[in-house]
Amino acid sequence: MWRRLIYHPEINYALRQTLVLCLPVAVGLLIGQLHLGLLFSLVPACCNIAGLDTPHKRFFKRLVIGASLFAGCSLATQLLLAESVPLPLILTGLTLVLGVTAEISPLHARLLPASLIAAIFTLSLAGYMPVWEPLLIYALGTLWYGVFNWFWFWLWREQPLRESLSLLYRELADYCEAKYSLLTQHIDPEKALPPLLIRQQKAVDLITQCYQQMHMLSAHNNNDYKRLLRAFQEAMDLQEHISVSLHQPEEVQKLVERSHAEEVIRWNAQTVAARLRVLADDILYHRLPTRFSMEKQIGALEKIANQHPENPVGQFCYWHFSRIARVLRTQRPLYARDLMADKQRRLPLLPALKNYLSLKSPALRNAGRISVMMSIASLMGSALNLPKPYWILMTVLFVTQKRLWRDARTYSAPFGRNAGRPGDCRRHAALTYSRKHYAGGHAGTNAGKLSDYS
Repeated sequence: MWRRLIYHPEINYALRQTLVLCLPVAVGLLIGQLHLGLLFSLVPACCNIAGLDTPHKRFFKRLVIGASLFAGCSLATQLLLAESVPLPLILTGLTLVLGVTAEISPLHARLLPASLIAAIFTLSLAGYMPVWEPLLIYALGTLWYGVFNWFWFWLWREQPLRESLSLLYRELADYCEAKYSLLTQHIDPEKALPPLLIRQQKAVDLITQCYQQMHMLSAHNNNDYKRLLRAFQEAMDLQEHISVSLHQPEEVQKLVERSHAEEVIRWNAQTVAARLRVLADDILYHRLPTRFSMEKQIGALEKIANQHPENPVGQFCYWHFSRIARVLRTQRPLYARDLMADKQRRLPLLPALKNYLSLKSPALRNAGRISVMMSIASLMGSALNLPKPYWILMTVLFVTQKRLWRDARTYSAPFGRNAGRPGDCRRHAALTYSRKHYAGGHAGTNAGKLSDYS
């Protein structure tokens, strides 16, 4: 029971996010500096958006880059505001400069919205604390976030990869069951094919997701991941034999009419699907697989294939189910595969900058779109007599990122998880409390500024 609870992906993620956000607040409360604890807990929000909790062989290098960008945006915002530079120009400049990150890699692209959030947080604090204090908060907050997540991932080790492999095995089970149930139900292939293609694409997406995780972790060079690498290779073999096409529905119907092949094929498919679901749980909950055999099911298929040698369907099903059964029985892949070194697309800065300066660059267009929205939000604040309209800016940026997260769910699912986005509300609450504390603490000099934030 405890394994199902503690290894459950959403519970594990929620526990990690709760601790990384609430521990600074608890410490601040204990030492009588709640406002500092709340400000400190804002930094993990930026780190989450930037994907700095992604298990990666360059984990600490990404933390240094993230902290530098957060502090740099904070410093630039404060200095430019002190020079009376219009806020729309500040946000446009930051967006266009940081937009080049999207050309480096999809994971680097998440640094753009996170850095803008850091600038907007700084906007609310400018004038209420020294220039260096927000920089220190971002540096120490990112350090805390990195150390905590490093310890958490060390504690749970390969759990993120286990979650992805478990999802892959479950998807293969659903796909196998759906495919062969439709095959034996005499449904028009034109109607049956679209849902099967959707399931097949889900399986392919999960395979890609596992590839990304292994490349980021250099799992192929790590002995701790040897068992999971073998499970991944087995999943690729299973996917190949399950998804292979049979474009002879009339031959299926003939075989079904002449024998009891329908029940036997469905029996084999259901047995395979049930075993795949058991393996999915074994992978997720750190259990060793039990022995497995499909001798009776494969024997029945072989008998039908021998009785009807002129019909290719019997031979087709017997061949592929026997190969699937072999993988499930031996727990070893059929083929030796080279899982490659890390070849994920990641451009160096100068080539990425060259691509970014092209008008055809998707990254440039995306940065331009975000900069326009930020400028319009700033102008709306001016129209409403809000010199620092951080509420409007954060709302626009969060809504924009929710759309981007939805579109890029396939890529970001393995690591960041879209659960936990209600943390946006916690950021607003923490920001409000901390701002009021600083406003109240400097009543003699800043009381008049409260109207700016109303």
